[in-house]
Amino acid sequence: MTGRGDSHDTGLDRAAWRWLWAGVLLLCAVLLAGKLAPQSPWRGAIDTRITAMLPAQERSPLAARAESLEDTANRLVMLVGARDASATSLKQRDAAAQALRQALTPLATLDDGKSLASLRLPAEVQPALIAPRLAELSDEQWQARALRQLFQPGGQRDLIHDPFGLAGAWQDWLTPANLSLSGGQLLLRAPTSSGEQPGNGYRLISATLTGSAYAMGDQQALEQAVDGVKADYPDVRLLRSGLVFHASAGAQQARQEMSTIGLGSLIGVLLLLWAVFRTPRRLPLLLVPVATGVLFALPLTWWAFGSLHVLTLAFGASLIGISIDYVLHLECMRRLATTDGRGGLAALWPGLTLGLCSSLAAYLAITLTPMPGLRQMGMFAALGLLGAWLSVRLWLPRLSLPADATREDSPAARAAGWLARVLPGRRSWQALSLLLVAALASLYGLRSDDRLTQLNPSPASLIDEQREVQRLLAEPDGLRYLIVQAEDDAALLSRLQALEGTFQQLNAQQQLGHWASLAQQLPTLEQQQANLGAIRERTRTLLPQVLSTAGLPAALVKRAEQAIESAHPLRPADWVTLPAGEMGQRLWLDSRTAAIGIVRFGDVTAEGSAALARLAAGDDRLEYVDQVARLSTTLGSIRSEMAWLVSAAVVVISLLLALRYRRSTWRALLPPLGGLVLTLAALTLAGVGLNLFHLLGLLLVLGIGLDAGIFCAEHPARSAEKDRIGDTASRASQASLLAISLSCASSLLAFGLLSFSQTPALAALGLACLLGLTATWCLVPFARS
Repeated sequence: MTGRGDSHDTGLDRAAWRWLWAGVLLLCAVLLAGKLAPQSPWRGAIDTRITAMLPAQERSPLAARAESLEDTANRLVMLVGARDASATSLKQRDAAAQALRQALTPLATLDDGKSLASLRLPAEVQPALIAPRLAELSDEQWQARALRQLFQPGGQRDLIHDPFGLAGAWQDWLTPANLSLSGGQLLLRAPTSSGEQPGNGYRLISATLTGSAYAMGDQQALEQAVDGVKADYPDVRLLRSGLVFHASAGAQQARQEMSTIGLGSLIGVLLLLWAVFRTPRRLPLLLVPVATGVLFALPLTWWAFGSLHVLTLAFGASLIGISIDYVLHLECMRRLATTDGRGGLAALWPGLTLGLCSSLAAYLAITLTPMPGLRQMGMFAALGLLGAWLSVRLWLPRLSLPADATREDSPAARAAGWLARVLPGRRSWQALSLLLVAALASLYGLRSDDRLTQLNPSPASLIDEQREVQRLLAEPDGLRYLIVQAEDDAALLSRLQALEGTFQQLNAQQQLGHWASLAQQLPTLEQQQANLGAIRERTRTLLPQVLSTAGLPAALVKRAEQAIESAHPLRPADWVTLPAGEMGQRLWLDSRTAAIGIVRFGDVTAEGSAALARLAAGDDRLEYVDQVARLSTTLGSIRSEMAWLVSAAVVVISLLLALRYRRSTWRALLPPLGGLVLTLAALTLAGVGLNLFHLLGLLLVLGIGLDAGIFCAEHPARSAEKDRIGDTASRASQASLLAISLSCASSLLAFGLLSFSQTPALAALGLACLLGLTATWCLVPFARS
């Protein structure tokens, strides 16, 4: 790269490359329009699922089928409660529940109204199912019950198929004790231990969205409906449960952070550039790399993955502080190291190209992880930086306004001169050596943290609401379950019934909250056969006396005996196909070779989970699945892979830099490697466990720190007698130092602001970058000296 100024960009070949790049950006704009246009057949979706960040899980075929039964993304449950038990508050509660039902009608299918009425069973299976509370009744009590069915208002009067009112008792047994029908709506009474006032309760609203829980339009419509009811009835208490609410909260949070973090970064960078360059006409040109980088990355990433995750957009907002680095080096070189505002840039491009390659290596390394969300974020960032670099390389020297050489008293020259004088002495080197040794020694106490909370962007209030709803309804969360296999239906129900004792023991020890099993819905087949025999006997011996007392003809006994002869036990496969067995569909796996049931658990302590795992380990027909532990293990495995990836990247890059800089390689490696070590030491001393997203931040620190280190090696500090503004090499060194400082500052504004994110993953990434980039910046003077 020789010759005057930018002559290598003035030929026809360079002009062709500039026009080709413009054509590529025009095509990207067309692709982006196709994704955003409402009526476009290629319209894309913004993905709000946190599970989209995760890789495909390794699981057994039975576990995969069991988890497919939990695909209830569009299901939602809301509880509307009163502030107290006064008549006014209860009236407000009922009115709010009715208003919420009306608001949900265009958006969802309300299905809680069928919850009680659908529990009645066909006549041919009802005699086999006797509620436990009827099992101990005497013959006189059975007769009295039959008479009450005849004469009590609203009682059961089917003397042929159900003379003893088994259907009503069975319905009452299946219905939770705290759930009742009041005023045409379901009323859920809270346990007295929860602090609710006597007589108070919640109106239960259960529905299924007609749209998609992941579609932003449907999320916004649902939120508007709920917020409208809240505004009209501010004194009621509303509890929500459902994936759609968490997805909506995550999307809203990502949009908010995109605007606040992205806008904050942009404003900070503009103020920084204004303070140094004091040229408002040039500020719009400095944003050209930002705009072209986003325009290049956004549609290509969107088309490559089919959908765009909201975390990718939030992460992409931080590109403002990175993509502007290249134009900072260009502008500082033009201001401080040239004489005509355009020439003398040939010495800039080798370092700028190496900086791009190091950053691309860091970002592209992210695409090697098995997490789809991270691959998308890495691709977005890599394409954005490449687009920004191409704009700087091809356009900026032409688009830049002519300028005279910067005066020695200008803010940029004063800043460069002040920074150039900040060179460490011998004591500073001694202190740095001790600090690095202490930091390396502290890494012995480094620990990991692979908890799933780092992937949950939902606010704590919404999580508490969901837990309260699950507690009141005694609903398992579906994250932990036990797969039970048996030879046939009879053996399965017997095994499930035998396991109830173990679960009750864990519950008594407060290691298991609640659980759901077919054993809670169906007696064993042996018990059902015994029930049939008992009901046949009572029909033959007790029904004639009931009819005689009621003054009804004895001929009805014969018809009742004929009806009960066709009755038969109810098997699990038939139970789950009935409307009353809908709740059992997620507890049964259809199989031709075996009978398979699923026991789903709610709150489980670590001791309870270990006990369930030991139970399954001792029986090859049992399989215990803890999705929380499995996902944590997956995150830990990916974290280990990332750690090796960072280590391998350090080794490879060190070898490549050694080929160019030889004995000066340490200058390029000190800022990034020192930044990594000091960041890990700070996290260790603060007691923060290292997670996957900390390592992702360290990869970014490595890329950005290498950019700074490369320019330290390209333009080291000059000796005192040569360090004057008139010396060309000294000008280039000072221009490089000023650009490095501005780059670190803008990167801190971009990634450091992520540490204030409410999304735990982004906050962890931002914290690592905040610590790492600060350390990198402080090490730059040592690398130059």
